[in-house]
Amino acid sequence: MPASSSLRGRVPGQVAMSDVVAAQLDVPARSLLGRIFGRSPLTPETRPIFRAALGELLVGDMLDNLGPRWDVLHVVPLDSCERDIDHLVIGPPGVFTITTENFPGQELKVNGEIVSVGNRQFDHIRIARRLGEGAAERLSAAVGHPVEVTPLIVAVTPTKLVLRDQPIGVSVVTSRGLLHHLEKLDVTLSGADIASISDIADRHSTWEMSPDSAQDPQRLGVSFAALREEVQDAAETRLFWSIVGLGTVAICVWFGASMIVQLLMGH
Repeated sequence: MPASSSLRGRVPGQVAMSDVVAAQLDVPARSLLGRIFGRSPLTPETRPIFRAALGELLVGDMLDNLGPRWDVLHVVPLDSCERDIDHLVIGPPGVFTITTENFPGQELKVNGEIVSVGNRQFDHIRIARRLGEGAAERLSAAVGHPVEVTPLIVAVTPTKLVLRDQPIGVSVVTSRGLLHHLEKLDVTLSGADIASISDIADRHSTWEMSPDSAQDPQRLGVSFAALREEVQDAAETRLFWSIVGLGTVAICVWFGASMIVQLLMGH
């Protein structure tokens, strides 16, 4: 099957997966020793892209379960600057651009325009807002009347999301709370509106579509799944050696303590 140029044919995380798979082709295979001790097959450069792909896949799978009243398009090419909308969601409460940010096991803080993880600050709010504005502009021009688009940032499985001050015009939610957030919103679009906007959103002419250089989604999915399994196996191997190391330390401590007790009792 040739690579799909259809918007409907795109799958969650397709661009990120394609970038990771392509980059890994130039990475030498791990040595036997590297495999034994669980060295990750990912390079420092591909790790954040790999993590981004995982986030988009998780959120995409959730969105695809919203139900028949909703429509979801993945990896929507906004413009010729290679800006992509991770997920475009059209449903009874309106139209939403969703940007996924994958920070598993970390605390995410939002204070107005500032998003921070630990000591690092990110420009996610501005970027999400621009994606929403760009989508609204293109959809409005294609439909022939104003289409309001709400930008959402979805934080994937953080330990905690601290919303000190919700940014203006952008909502930040966790992946756990995403579906509840969407489904509790007031209805603003009829079924006919949803169908009309969805039809427009699926047209190539609505966006600045370039020839799709990504792999066929099915083949890409197989390649990424194999890489994902390799990464998981490496992580499990490192965990095994960590447990072995901790066990060895515990035994040494116990043995040393026993020797000290015996020496003291000997006196």
